[in-house]
Amino acid sequence: MGSTFSRPLGFYYGQGRLEALRLYRRVVLQPWAYTPEELARLAPTEALAYLSLGEDPGPPAPWQLPRENPRWGTRLVDPGHPAWVARVVEEALRLLAQGFRGLFLDNLDQAASVSREATLALLLTLRRAVGPAYLLANRGFALLPQMADAVDGVVFEAFSTTWEGGPRPLPRPLLRANAQTALTLAGLSLERFSLDYADRPNLARFARKRALAHGLFPLVAKERHLLLPTDTEG
Repeated sequence: MGSTFSRPLGFYYGQGRLEALRLYRRVVLQPWAYTPEELARLAPTEALAYLSLGEDPGPPAPWQLPRENPRWGTRLVDPGHPAWVARVVEEALRLLAQGFRGLFLDNLDQAASVSREATLALLLTLRRAVGPAYLLANRGFALLPQMADAVDGVVFEAFSTTWEGGPRPLPRPLLRANAQTALTLAGLSLERFSLDYADRPNLARFARKRALAHGLFPLVAKERHLLLPTDTEG
């Protein structure tokens, strides 16, 4: 019997819409947004829980660094701090027990900027803890090629466009640099996706065409981290 999925991956950071989300093979969700019962009703779609490895929104903690991300009100973390490693693993196992089938690992760039070695160690520790659960990395290219040993797929957010200042194409030097990174990714055993932002059809076509030309499955959102089920339509 053929698959009923029409799209391999989606992002939805709201609540509900279970029937629409079943169009996806996998969908990234916020952990607070769905109950275990709702996650069970999503099957056979695999729900991936958002999990930050490089920033912490919580109250002051020993793993937090003085560096703050003012956009989200979060603090960068020491990815090698034993208490942070334990917290990440504990949260990952809790989410999987809740009914998620995998994890979307965000803020890897921030973690790697603090310590590449510690971030790689954290990823490998997480991989051992969650076993065969699907791990999807958001960027984290400073961790290549070793990162490929710890995750199953990678999302190249802002491959061709950016959401900052309104959706628009990236500058040419950055487009060239991203193309080179995509070439590196093509040599690794990973599922590869782009995630771009476009609020008009010509920009969306540009992002999709360029992603496909560089071996990435294109995802295009109208708002940052809100890839609704209709937003991938051409």
